[in-house]
Amino acid sequence: YFIADLIGLTVWDESGEKLGRLSEVISTGANDVYVVSGGAREILIPAISQCILEVNVPEGNMKVHLLEGL
Repeated sequence: YFIADLIGLTVWDESGEKLGRLSEVISTGANDVYVVSGGAREILIPAISQCILEVNVPEGNMKVHLLEGL
């Protein structure tokens, strides 16, 4: 995905709770990190297959699994 396509997606956890909107993508050496803000707190989610379960750009949604400690 292009970063511009991801910014603004509504982010949901796997239980259906709205976490906020993807506000920024941080590029690191190993993998990108998605910054989700607008909810109760800012959340940093690594862009790895264990965390990013589904991305639906046309519908504007992303489903994630939060690893322990996030």
